[in-house]
Amino acid sequence: MSAVSRLPEELRPILATVEHSPDPVFITDRHNHIAAWNRSAEALLGFTAQEAVGASCADLMGGCDGWGNRYCSENCPLVGMAGRGEVVRHFDLRFVAKDRHLVLAEVVILQLAAPPPHHFYLMHILKPSERSAAPAASGNENGAAPRPAAQNARESPDARARRLSQREVEILGLIAAGRTTPEIADFLHISALTVRNHTQKILDKLEVHSKAEAVAFAFQKGIV
Repeated sequence: MSAVSRLPEELRPILATVEHSPDPVFITDRHNHIAAWNRSAEALLGFTAQEAVGASCADLMGGCDGWGNRYCSENCPLVGMAGRGEVVRHFDLRFVAKDRHLVLAEVVILQLAAPPPHHFYLMHILKPSERSAAPAASGNENGAAPRPAAQNARESPDARARRLSQREVEILGLIAAGRTTPEIADFLHISALTVRNHTQKILDKLEVHSKAEAVAFAFQKGIV
């Protein structure tokens, strides 16, 4: 695994063990940059370790949900959750491989504690879907879209998630993707005031006090 030598000494034995793992694995730091990339990740996504290490994970792979909303961004909710000491649950994302094909995968996050100034690293373990085949520009014509987020909300065991309307789930997904209120309004062709009203309803229904808490809830409950 490239760049293991750059990581804290305490973590090197752990990371070295996954270099030849059949599971695609990559590690990011708290600044959303890739710190390590194993051979299986290269085989799955096409990027070599030399191309991946040091790059922004958002810029390299552009992780999105089933609607194409960007989740991987500068304001990564996973980093925020890890910084608060919260457990990050598994979730589904689609990545854009080097050859521009979409790769659908379940992502399992393992938080690795590190001494300051690093504080933590996030190990991403990918479980690819057998349906990962569509070109990114084709709109995923082979029907490989992940399970709709609205369905996840409707069938959630948490009553708070089931309160959300389809529109509210859609807006929550856009918030999680790092979109601002004006951007969401433009994307959905509605007013910024309407977006703010929906956002407040989301916070009320989920019984949280901020967008960050709502996004964390959504990830933890598998809504987005």
